[in-house]
Amino acid sequence: MLQVHLKIGEFAKLSGVTVKTILYYHKIGLLAEPARSAGGYRLYGTDDLKQMLSIKRLKSLGLRLEEIKTILGHTEEPKSTREVLLSLQAELLNRIKTMEEQLTKIEDFLDRDNPALIEGYDDPSSFKMILDILGKEAKTDYQSICPELYEQERKLYQVMDELQWGFNYQDLLREIAEYFKEHPEQYQQSLLYGSQITAIVDLPEDSPVIEDLARDYGAFLKTFPFWEKVFNQESGVGDPLELLMTEIFAEVLGPAQMKLAELLRQYLILEKSAGKTEAGD
Repeated sequence: MLQVHLKIGEFAKLSGVTVKTILYYHKIGLLAEPARSAGGYRLYGTDDLKQMLSIKRLKSLGLRLEEIKTILGHTEEPKSTREVLLSLQAELLNRIKTMEEQLTKIEDFLDRDNPALIEGYDDPSSFKMILDILGKEAKTDYQSICPELYEQERKLYQVMDELQWGFNYQDLLREIAEYFKEHPEQYQQSLLYGSQITAIVDLPEDSPVIEDLARDYGAFLKTFPFWEKVFNQESGVGDPLELLMTEIFAEVLGPAQMKLAELLRQYLILEKSAGKTEAGD
């Protein structure tokens, strides 16, 4: 029977690939080197064409070249076509799941009157960690007693988690959440303070209500074993970052709430300084 001998250009044209691709397949061991003519030219036959068609079919399924090599037996550990295709199927199903989740998020954003794409869709990791520690019932209480503050904190942690501040604040958040988990009465009291913080949002910054709340809330915070860590001036945050953090908080909190935070910090830092002075005396 007369054998077919095609030169590389003819073989490339017939198989629908470039000469460069064929040479690369030879280089990585995916396509076996063909016989050569007396002059050194590659001569491709029917078997070479079948092999190239197999490569193209497998590649069209989304298989990587290394995976195709394992199927065709060009590796030390060849795998069956079924094994590789099952692996590819699992990978594609996972991609589909990810794309469906992304599509759901996009549809949710599009359903909003004013999609704020800069805001995160999912609960940030820090916020989720706190809620997971507190438990489902505590989360429900938080959402029902002070829903506005719940959403404000969610937005703040979204930004906090996405930026690199140079210090680990999540350990402190975990300590606070675990404390509230063990002391549910104080957690409920903190939620009541949360509702008061929400209520002052429309007050002028010089309202005496804000100052009174700062003193009361400050006295409550001082009952926590970790209160000094929360308002520690030597937290490791440099001045520029501290100013940036203040600006980020101001994007979410109202002016009256920012004033409350400022007064609260002043009272507690003064209290801490006074404590150090007494200890020194």
